[in-house]
Amino acid sequence: MDMEVVKNAVGSLERLLSQAKRALRQIEREVFGDHGHGDAGGYENPRAAMKAFLEELHGVLLVVLEAAEMLETRASLINTWGAFDRKGLGRTENNHEFEFCESPALTFLERTIRGLRMSVTDTISSEEAWTLSRLEAMLDDTAVLVHRSGKAPANESELQDIMHDYLRAAFPGDFRPNPPIRGALKKFIPDCGIRSVGAAIEFKIVHTKEQVAVAFDGIAADVSGYRGSKDWTRFYAVFYQAQPFMSKSEVRSELKRIGATGWTPIVVNGPTGSRTKKTGGKAVTGRQIRHRPANRRR
Repeated sequence: MDMEVVKNAVGSLERLLSQAKRALRQIEREVFGDHGHGDAGGYENPRAAMKAFLEELHGVLLVVLEAAEMLETRASLINTWGAFDRKGLGRTENNHEFEFCESPALTFLERTIRGLRMSVTDTISSEEAWTLSRLEAMLDDTAVLVHRSGKAPANESELQDIMHDYLRAAFPGDFRPNPPIRGALKKFIPDCGIRSVGAAIEFKIVHTKEQVAVAFDGIAADVSGYRGSKDWTRFYAVFYQAQPFMSKSEVRSELKRIGATGWTPIVVNGPTGSRTKKTGGKAVTGRQIRHRPANRRR
């Protein structure tokens, strides 16, 4: 078992699990009534939402178990999952005596993930798990947060400025802008990081389909530069794209191909501003006007 892989994956797995549970609670309220809980929930079709979250969680867990070299656990998951899938992942067992709903597939995954978390209790605390879960939820909501800012970022610097403000407010005293990661010959500088959980974050902006490869190449270069750091052990690549040019599964597959097991991809879609600005009467691109430390590798 590769403890480092499990440790890096627990936060993402628990986040997906909480989303599936949220959909299940909405199903429960619709089956038995609201009972004063207010709004019935945010999903138009909570069973379809729960099914989608369980499918994604199952797929991510298969990748994690393979990367963690837990092949017997992975094979057991594959064998068991078929029965859940045949009966329907949106199905629930409703207990009318105590008025609660249970999803057999969700319960099975929850127990599996709890076991993974318990296996790394010496390296990740519940507080760290909570911090990672909150961080990943915020990164997943990048497009929403950008929208709330009222700005359409034209370049990575503007995207960073927006997200740095939110992350700094969410993790006061823990947020680090441009934390240095020292290599043998030079230091490398991610866009920002959350110190207590050793999580470094890179933001990429993609205006056109042609820029997809350029953005990923930048992350691929970071993978080798950041590897081996004792202080920064979790890495997030946030791709903010003007249109859905690429999917998270595609990025995850490419990261796996280059051996970036400690990296978590976040892919969101949102409006982007013009890539050309005026400065001193001369038109330059947003990339050109961005100021980075002289030793910042790209």
